[in-house]
Amino acid sequence: MSLPRDRIMRPREVMQMLGLSLPTIWRMRRRGEFPEPLRLSPGAVGWRASTIAKWLRGRHPKGLA
Repeated sequence: MSLPRDRIMRPREVMQMLGLSLPTIWRMRRRGEFPEPLRLSPGAVGWRASTIAKWLRGRHPKGLA
């Protein structure tokens, strides 16, 4: 999937793209296993598409490292 590098992805879009629930994404973020989002406004966050793409490239199945 090719995404514009500077596009902002909101949490629901990230959730759908990764197949993870929102609570799982937030838990991973708290543990330092997922990138910190950008604060867009007091009640809104999002991630740059390039940040999510980089995170995905850095992931690998356990046991294959």
